[in-house]
Amino acid sequence: MKDCGSQFGVGWSIGLVFVFSVLRQPLTMAAEPGGDFEADSQAGRTFSTDLKAADDAVIDTRLSEQADEAGRDVADMDLLELVNVKVSPFDVSSQLDSGYLASNSVSGSRFDAPISDLPFALQAFTESFIKDQKPRDIFDIARYSPGVTYRSNDFNEGNANLAIRGFAVGSLAGGNIHTLRDGVHGPSILDFTNISRLEVVKGPASFLYGQVAPGGIVNVITKSPQRRFAAAADARYGSYGEYRFDVDVTGPATKNLFYRLAASYDQDMHYWEPYDAHSWNISPSLLWQPSDRLSVSVKYENFEKIEEPQLMQKPGYNTQAGVLPTAADPNLSGVDVPGLPDNWNSMAYSDYRHSHTHNLSTWIDFKADEHWNLRTGYSHLEYDVDALFTGNLGMSNNTTLMQGRRVRQQAYSNRDDTIELQGVGKYDLGFASLRLLLGGQYIDRNFHRTAGQAPNDPALGSNPTASPLPLWDLGNPNTWNRHTAIPLSRLTTSLTDENVNAVDKSVYGSSTFGFFDDRLLLLAGWRWTSTESQYTNRLTGQAQGATASAVTPQYGLLFKLAPEWSLFASYAESFVPGTFPANNLDGSTSIPRPTEGWGYDVGIKADWFDGRLSSTLTYFEILNKNIVNDMALTNSAGGITIYGLQSGEQRSRGIEWDATAKLTDDWQLYLSYSYMDARITEFSGQDHAILAQDPGTLDAAGLANYKNVNRFHNAPLQMSAPHLANLWTRYDFSIEALRGLHLGGGVNLVFDQTLLPDSPASSRQTYALLNALIGYTWEVGGHSMSVDLMGKNLLDEQYRPSQSSRSRPRELMINFSVKF
Repeated sequence: MKDCGSQFGVGWSIGLVFVFSVLRQPLTMAAEPGGDFEADSQAGRTFSTDLKAADDAVIDTRLSEQADEAGRDVADMDLLELVNVKVSPFDVSSQLDSGYLASNSVSGSRFDAPISDLPFALQAFTESFIKDQKPRDIFDIARYSPGVTYRSNDFNEGNANLAIRGFAVGSLAGGNIHTLRDGVHGPSILDFTNISRLEVVKGPASFLYGQVAPGGIVNVITKSPQRRFAAAADARYGSYGEYRFDVDVTGPATKNLFYRLAASYDQDMHYWEPYDAHSWNISPSLLWQPSDRLSVSVKYENFEKIEEPQLMQKPGYNTQAGVLPTAADPNLSGVDVPGLPDNWNSMAYSDYRHSHTHNLSTWIDFKADEHWNLRTGYSHLEYDVDALFTGNLGMSNNTTLMQGRRVRQQAYSNRDDTIELQGVGKYDLGFASLRLLLGGQYIDRNFHRTAGQAPNDPALGSNPTASPLPLWDLGNPNTWNRHTAIPLSRLTTSLTDENVNAVDKSVYGSSTFGFFDDRLLLLAGWRWTSTESQYTNRLTGQAQGATASAVTPQYGLLFKLAPEWSLFASYAESFVPGTFPANNLDGSTSIPRPTEGWGYDVGIKADWFDGRLSSTLTYFEILNKNIVNDMALTNSAGGITIYGLQSGEQRSRGIEWDATAKLTDDWQLYLSYSYMDARITEFSGQDHAILAQDPGTLDAAGLANYKNVNRFHNAPLQMSAPHLANLWTRYDFSIEALRGLHLGGGVNLVFDQTLLPDSPASSRQTYALLNALIGYTWEVGGHSMSVDLMGKNLLDEQYRPSQSSRSRPRELMINFSVKF
């Protein structure tokens, strides 16, 4: 099915190009604006207020007006200023950004639109902001969005799983669908070689993107070819021997064909013992634009990361053995074994993890007439990870320091083929403006995993835990023998060979009406999604199928009280079908019911001081049902079983605020804050009745049920934090004596963050990450050069980004850049 989908997608795209070329006369290349623009010399920004088509005379007039206000001739203006808006409204107008201040977004509506016109909260992080952060993982940028935390699991996931408003955006049970890449399913592991922008859309967004969690979505927007030649190279060296090289080249190959190539090599730090990781990325892309009505884009990305060995979480304890915790039998769920140094790693030298991503996507954009723009696209994603690891991550009881040395290999393969057709239409009805969005999507997904581990050595016994290798005493470094290896041919127990095929079909449509010169905007949209999945256990022959469908609406309202103030409200629903069987506590397996969520936002948007300050204040509430929560239990034999607990109901409510300011021409500032109350409001569907029982009257099954409900009822969602705050600022000196010098700095504050829902309150995290930047930029022979000294986690905080991942120590790095 996957191969057929790939051939069909390519054939469909080629066919549309042929039809368009036959039915339409050849058109000359011209810059065609998609809207009205105002040049604001004080703010230094260009604003898009409309997307009306204009004839050549209007184009010339507007360009002349723009040049007059800038004090230059049209011939002297930069090409990017002349071509303000692209042929396609499906691409974001990033050239309208001013430093950290983003003007438009494409993720909140599936077409290019001013953020100030969207009736919900959205943060867009520009290329300038990303460059100043020197990010390693997506969380380095996404954490600045209010209400966003990290959820990736070092054990079996990549680095792209986040939580928005308490809800994880991805899950292994769904086939490792995490962030979006250019609006379609993205890889589970990525770096920033080929990323130009990151957008976070808050609230349920199933109307726009189908199967997504109710907290929101993260969409990474990749780099695109530019119409003039430009090249940049970066070299970075930092603490503990880390270094990185980046190169980015773009320009015209012919009059109508443009190219881009971004590539990198990264060697991570040697801080943990043992640990070594390096990665490389090569991402070419092409843009063919034979006319002002037609463009064809092709992008490819090949990313590989080699870890030999990988870095894993420290071993941790479990919940209490009894029904209720006591001083002698405490609840230590998610609590690390104490006394291990920060640079400690449990892996053996023979361990490894190899991750590999291929991503090919192509789009055809066509301007049918003055009202409609069409896009058809195809995306093929492959993500594979192969890992061998030694050691248990969980302990057999809450008092032992004896750790079994499990040896296990596992491999995950993800395939995703997406075909999509979209249309955007705009009409002036006289009494109102009308924007229409119509689309359809076909997704063919496959997720396959295999695993096996070494049998325990009977001679080592099983008290307190069994193991194929001699046990480690975590309190005695002399027992930490990492020079151990077992042939892969001996990994014959706890075998796994499971496969999931799923096909998602959906159609969607929305309308946005603008009244009173677009001071009042009304949005209504619906999406119908149908999913068919087939699970197969290739070892046992067990097969389970599941079908599900739903209609997910979205409604929104935005009213502009004044040019500087807007009130907004929105309501949306989410839908995530279950495709992978979960282990039930009674020993059975079943495909979970679809999770269904709904939520609303109410807030204020402000745009003050001629666009120098943009801010959003939002109150939100989200309710989600049928969520599957993972619970890992370690038995006396050293085995770990992941149980899927489908809770009755989860709720998140709170306040979010973000602001981006250009205080002066030289001073930029970004601020965000969130208050969030995210918790499990109903675990079993009958929590109150179960908790009203007397534990002394219950049998073993009843006691287990009572214990679980007591642990999770009203518990906070995993990695949620009631208070999150972020600040980043940059100042560029303009006085002659210091011209070229720039300073930056900021802080990320986390208060009372929970690890697991049932973790004890004593394990919650409160910390502050302090970061700073100092740099100097100069020109040599017309080329820009810069050197930056970056410090991250300057206070050397030791914390856990997610329940099962490790924080990075204090880092100092120097970065040299040159641009041509």
